[in-house]
Parts: sequence; C-alpha cells; structure tokens
Amino acid sequence: MSEELAQRILELIFVRRDIYGLETSQGWITVKQPVTLDLIHTHLGGGPCLGAHPIDQDNRCRWIGWDFDEARNATLIYERAKAEYPSTALLLNFTGGRGCHLRAFFNRLIQAFVGYQLAKQLAEGQEGVEWYPKQPWISQEGFGSFMRVPLGRHAKTGRVGRLIHPPTLMEIKPCAPPVPPTFKQVAEQCQHRVQEAKMDGEGRVVKLDIYDCLFSNGTLGLCREDQCPILLRTSQESTR
Repeated sequence: MSEELAQRILELIFVRRDIYGLETSQGWITVKQPVTLDLIHTHLGGGPCLGAHPIDQDNRCRWIGWDFDEARNATLIYERAKAEYPSTALLLNFTGGRGCHLRAFFNRLIQAFVGYQLAKQLAEGQEGVEWYPKQPWISQEGFGSFMRVPLGRHAKTGRVGRLIHPPTLMEIKPCAPPVPPTFKQVAEQCQHRVQEAKMDGEGRVVKLDIYDCLFSNGTLGLCREDQCPILLRTSQESTR
C-alpha cells in the first residue's frame, strides 16, 4: 500500500517534479532536484517533510489550495469549497502544526492565473487564510511558493499531517475545472499586457486605450481576443 500511496502523492500533488520544498531544522528550502518515489517514501516514513509547487514551468496548475490556522476559517472555507466543487475532489488535512490545509483537485491542467483567482475568491473576506497558487504567474526562472504535502511529520511538533477528509488519498476524484475565463478576465490579469502611451504637446505622457501583447518572446503585437495566446491555449486544453 505504501508504494501505491507514494505513487498517488506523486501523481496527485506534485504538478512540478523538477524541484520540491524540504523542511529542515532551520526552516523550509527549495531543492532543485527531481521528485522521486524514494523521497516520498522518506516523507511518509517520518523523514523530512516535502512541499509541492502548484505551478509548472508553463504557468499551469492542477490543484488550488488554502492554508488556515484557525478551525473556524477551515470550516468556512471548506463549506464554500463544497458549494463549488464535488466533495470527492477535495482534500482536507491537518498540517501537523496548529492549522489545516485544503486542496481542490482538477482533472486537467488550467492556467495558473485562473487557479490563483479561483482560490483567492473562495478566501475573500477571511483574515488568516493563505491561498495557492500564491502567484498568478511565475517567471521562466521562478518557482513560486510551495505547500506542505500531507501525511508528513511536522519538524517542530513531531505530529503527522493526517487526513480529515477523505480518509485516504485513493478516494480523491479530481473534477472538471470551471468554465474557461473570458477575454476581459484574461486581459485584466495578464502580465504580458502593456498599455500604449504618447507624449502630448506639453511633454506629458498620455495613456491610450490601446494595449500591446508581449507574450511571445517579447514580440510586440496587439492584445486582441482573436489572437490571445493564453486564451487559445486554455480553449485547446479544455477540449482535450
């Protein structure tokens, strides 16, 4: 069963597998090495706890999550999540410290900025709640923040981050993500969108109602719905 469990954790939680978080006696670090089943076995056996990055190298994610220290926040966000997603797609677990983690799993990759918005919206208005992905984008050299993997031993307390729901990771059934975002939603959040400007007769900068897209290798092009590379990719992935 431990072999199946390790494989399940690898497939379900590690979206990015060329790096991982590792809890040490001095705190958390990012290790730039591949995630292996041996590492996960060590994690499950009480060794150093692992962290999983939700965003891959192509700025996509397959789960969103929330981190809360207070039980009332955990209950509220969990109820909100159950109203949005099937309970079979949700994982609620203790961290081994004083808090809980919640994740919602999707059956395909989605754009990271979409996952960021979905997680942020569910946590709206609640203090002391962190959401994942924490960043809507990462740079080509970036990694973003990682989240503690369940069933590992907390370095400070020695307690295991046991599951609350479901009783086993084998019962999780990732669900279809929400409908793809509109062009307006994409454009408003897009880091590649640049507003054009010009100088007026008095030497002042005047913003124009025209936007350029720097998505493809820094190449200049107009930000338009019919040629939006992010929207086109999202549409193609939704049909797979």
